[in-house]
Amino acid sequence: MRAIQYLALLLISTIVFGQSSTLDPENLEQIEKEQKVKGFTRNESYSLTLQGAIELGLRKNFSENIRKFQFELNEFSYQDAFDDFYMPKLNLTMATTSDHHVENLYKESDSSATSPQTPAGAVGLELEDYTLFNWGKDYIDYLNAKESYGRTKTSFTEKRRALRHNIIDQYFNLSRQFQIVQAYKRQLSHTSFIYRLAKEKLSLKKIRLQEFLQAKSLFLVAHQNYQSSLNDYYSIQDEMATLLGHELKTTYWPAELLKFKPVTLAATESLPFIEKNNPSLLQARANMNISTRSYQRTVKDNLPLPKISLKLGSYQRSFSSAGQNDNYETFSGSKNLEVVATLNMSWRIYGSGGFFNSRKTKSSFLNKRISEIELRETHRSVKVANRLIHSQIKYLEKKLEATEAFLKNARKGFDQTVDDYLASKVPLTTLQQILEDLIQSQIEYENTKYMHLSEKVNLAELMGVDDFPGENFDKLTRSL
Repeated sequence: MRAIQYLALLLISTIVFGQSSTLDPENLEQIEKEQKVKGFTRNESYSLTLQGAIELGLRKNFSENIRKFQFELNEFSYQDAFDDFYMPKLNLTMATTSDHHVENLYKESDSSATSPQTPAGAVGLELEDYTLFNWGKDYIDYLNAKESYGRTKTSFTEKRRALRHNIIDQYFNLSRQFQIVQAYKRQLSHTSFIYRLAKEKLSLKKIRLQEFLQAKSLFLVAHQNYQSSLNDYYSIQDEMATLLGHELKTTYWPAELLKFKPVTLAATESLPFIEKNNPSLLQARANMNISTRSYQRTVKDNLPLPKISLKLGSYQRSFSSAGQNDNYETFSGSKNLEVVATLNMSWRIYGSGGFFNSRKTKSSFLNKRISEIELRETHRSVKVANRLIHSQIKYLEKKLEATEAFLKNARKGFDQTVDDYLASKVPLTTLQQILEDLIQSQIEYENTKYMHLSEKVNLAELMGVDDFPGENFDKLTRSL
């Protein structure tokens, strides 16, 4: 009977208090009024699923839209490097002399005044000298350009994957905070009932003023907790809006709850994926390859090595007052295709670069050594990160199991304590403690579940994969 009375009073208090503190999609109009009063004016509202958030973010995110153009620029850069190395350069040239006049503007009658003249010049096609052999210098430049192109192209995929992971993590965070808001809302409803009941008992002189003040304090603390959780919820919504390309102050209602699923992937099983796909490791390898080739190029630049090239010449049509003339030459006075060797060297004896460019060569070598050390350190760091993330995941799985058991026990204890409090068998402090245990266990459960999911996303990012083998992050939620 007491339980029925408690539920009835709890329902009444929830309805009464809920008129000013409700957080449900169907009460959006009332929510917006409250938010405007508090300064939280929300522009739009979305009931958001995880899959919907991912699709929306990949389509409208600001950085992702910029990367689409950066991808094209990277393609142009590589094509230029390819053409510079493999293809001869063909130029269209045009030139006229400067000793002619189009018109005499003043129409002077003086005999010294110049009159319009027929321009003289030439139009032609010019083929620049084509390098046949340059001791691998040009090829080193091409390989470095190709390495940079490939690494940049891969990084675009990595950044898109990182954006997807950020959206997933932020959605998990949004759902977590939504459940925390609901937990504090239930606490507010419970304390509202306790406060009203204490107020009624005080009027009947069944309790002392001290107990009434304790009940009121309990209610005010719950109200403060609820408002603080709402403020955190609004902040997370703004972070989500930034990822999804929406205006700030957009309202999101998570349509799904988080699911717990233990990780079956062992630390040794994730290492091959890290070796192959980890972004930091790939970047360190690319940097080492480029710096190694740059050092080789610097050494060759400091040697008196001739450059062998083919003169392809140019075709020109010249024109003047005397008429037109067609001509083809490889160089002045010759129309033969010529293979030539040239030597063009310069050593700095004194000044920047050191004696005979020794400091320049040494600097290039030191950059090579730095990149090798950075690769080795990156390799060590990702292995350590792999072990730490797996350890954290196992710890959170055990913690979640204990937290879930504590939550079930707190719910049973709260139900029993409410009956005892209504029967005046336990003091208010006992009810207060068991209520705090219940709310904190609910919050701890949601936080632990989110941290576990977040660590799984971090592991996928470390491995350089969208999802674990046999697991899809899109399915780590369930409908409300």
